[in-house]
Amino acid sequence: MKRSILALIIIGTAFTASVAHADAKLDELVRKADMVTRSKTSAAVFEMTIKTSTYTRSFKIVAWDDRRHGEKSLIKILGPALWRGYGTLKIDSQLKMYNPKSNHVTLVGSSMLGDSWMGSHFTNDDLVKETQLQKHFTSRIIETHKGELGSLGSGTFYRLRLDPKPTAPVAWGKIVYELWEGGPIVVPVRATYFRKVSDKKPTRTMSFSEMKKMSGRTMPCVMSITVTDKPGEYTKITYRKVKFDIAIPGAKFTEQALRN
Repeated sequence: MKRSILALIIIGTAFTASVAHADAKLDELVRKADMVTRSKTSAAVFEMTIKTSTYTRSFKIVAWDDRRHGEKSLIKILGPALWRGYGTLKIDSQLKMYNPKSNHVTLVGSSMLGDSWMGSHFTNDDLVKETQLQKHFTSRIIETHKGELGSLGSGTFYRLRLDPKPTAPVAWGKIVYELWEGGPIVVPVRATYFRKVSDKKPTRTMSFSEMKKMSGRTMPCVMSITVTDKPGEYTKITYRKVKFDIAIPGAKFTEQALRN
């Protein structure tokens, strides 16, 4: 009898350890996919194309990020000429926007967080909330399958359900997250966002494509966002240049830099 009980304890302990190991691996996959375009510091030049029912608009943008002590970012519009100089400065949860035509800096209040950023399908709230999937969500596998991802070759596709942790400062009830793993390379493929956990129809979908090596990392160079209630509309970001873990002076994240 004692041997039977001991055997059950050993089996139970081994099973628990196996589950914990699987959960840890899944968390690490999510972290790698989510952080592939982020770093302690980074600078990027990208194009943003916005298509709505009334207009199509494109911008050339430069952005700097510093996550070493808090969350800091500066985004500046380089073109076209009509929009050149517009900027957004984020210091942790504070967001400021600069209009060069009026030479005025606006502090974005809570009533403006739901507003569109530069007419895109991103909101001011998206810029303020620095969501980290592995940190703020628990994950479980919906399905996996083997397959190729463009020039990256063969690997494993994971389709996951992410549920927010009880105290996580997030706006989503759940996320269906798809990523691809091929050896040391892990990249996101698609993220489908649901406002409530009970929702059957997603609020928006973010797709990642054109995997290339930039600044030593294999990463998606194109990111597109679509909104379910606005068929035919989208915002697409295409990275042209990226540098990770570079020296960025603190003066870059000031109101003076926002205006210049």
